[in-house]
Amino acid sequence: MVGEELDRRRYPRIPSRYDVNVRLAEENRAIPAVSTVGDVGHGGCRFVSRENWPVGSILWLTILPKKSIVEAKARVVYEKVQKDGTFEIGAEFMEISPRNKTRLEEVLKVAPQPVS
Repeated sequence: MVGEELDRRRYPRIPSRYDVNVRLAEENRAIPAVSTVGDVGHGGCRFVSRENWPVGSILWLTILPKKSIVEAKARVVYEKVQKDGTFEIGAEFMEISPRNKTRLEEVLKVAPQPVS
């Protein structure tokens, strides 16, 4: 299943361990939910959250790699409950400014590459 899921991606994902602040796009929550990105690519990311973000939810993500910030509007495309009660969330980027796209490309260049 995982191999099939990866084969369908337009953009490959790079394993990563970055903090990400997550909130609903239409909400201006003072303190967003803090989560951890498990992988990221040009088209989206996967993160683990204590909060459940249902499929179709529109989120504002602030990914916090070292020495940078990448902000994007994203749509939840899948959610999986984990054994520990957290949620694995797959999100597809919907809107990302040219400046944030450049920052994302820099993050992807320095991310550790998987060993074959």
